[in-house]
Amino acid sequence: MNGPVLVTGGAGSVGRMLVEKLAAVGRGMRIFDLPFMDFSGLENRDGIEIVKGDITDAAQVTDAIDGVGAVVHLAALLPPNSERDRERTFAVNVGGTENIIKAMEARAPNATLIFTSSISTYGNTMDEEPPVRVSHPQSAIDIYADSKIVGEGLVRESALNWIAMRIAGIAVPAFLEPPSPWPFVAEQRVEMVHRDDVVDALFASVDAPEAANKVLNIAGGATWQLRGADYVRDFYEFMGAPLEDVDYRQTPGWVDWYDTEESQRILQYQNRSYERYSDEMRAIVEALMAE
Repeated sequence: MNGPVLVTGGAGSVGRMLVEKLAAVGRGMRIFDLPFMDFSGLENRDGIEIVKGDITDAAQVTDAIDGVGAVVHLAALLPPNSERDRERTFAVNVGGTENIIKAMEARAPNATLIFTSSISTYGNTMDEEPPVRVSHPQSAIDIYADSKIVGEGLVRESALNWIAMRIAGIAVPAFLEPPSPWPFVAEQRVEMVHRDDVVDALFASVDAPEAANKVLNIAGGATWQLRGADYVRDFYEFMGAPLEDVDYRQTPGWVDWYDTEESQRILQYQNRSYERYSDEMRAIVEALMAE
């Protein structure tokens, strides 16, 4: 692969980890993110170029794309912000993706576009037999999923080499406030994925010819396949919070269990079990309590 790897949204949590992982093996890196983002620790480093700009600005995107060998497209408006303004969400998530595609076709036609989609695009699958496969129809129940369906469609219809990753809800090992409401009902099937496993999947995808022009489910694997009530019970146990404060959705959300056999075979990213995540969470809370 010739040319640097461009990571849109590269100053965010997942983006930073991916940049560091690729830089550690000698990849030339280019980060494209909004000017107000925190770039500390990334600036003035050999092998890492920073381009500050807006994904909705076609000219800025074209300049960032010039000469790249691959693009990992992370930049997007995520829930809950995505649900506040449909027009803005589509401008970023769809318009930004369209800018990436056009710029790559013009300036880097042989590069691979790795597009981060979402398992939310399957919609409510609660009454169906698991696991959810990539062949399942897409049916959005929120603005974010709708924007990802349209953006993914543009990628798949393009003339580029591409990989579309439908990523499950990301579990971050950190002290967090519980969401209100939780994005599922108590009896719903839930399979999330460790943040670091997502980074491993993205890292592997940069050099994964077998993944070319494939849609892949990215989720945690068998140890992460729980019910909503089980996941929430454990989360409140980690945090030492009373369960009577739990607030579930009134209707089923878009979570489920997923078929990840192909993605795991190609990318080998399911490296952190739910048990490991649980131990991490307990250790984080215990360290905070000891301060």
